Amino acid sequence: MPEDHLTMLLAEALRDLVLFVEHRPETATEDDDVRALEDLVSVLGQASPTDRNRMKLLLGDEVYSYLGWD
Repeated sequence: MPEDHLTMLLAEALRDLVLFVEHRPETATEDDDVRALEDLVSVLGQASPTDRNRMKLLLGDEVYSYLGWD
C-alpha cells in the first residue's frame, strides 16, 4: 500500500495518543490530557490544505471542527 503524507500524519497522531493513554501516570492532570490533544492537533496541522479536506471527509464534521480549522 503506498504511503501518503496524510496517512503518515494520521498514524503518528493515533500512535502518540494511544501511547499517552496506555502510559498515562496516575498523577497526570487534565492539563496533561489537553496537552496530549494539542500534540495531536499539532501533528495533524502539518497536513496540506488538500489533505485537510480529505481529513474532514474521514473524520466527519464534528471531530474536524474540534481541530479548530473551520
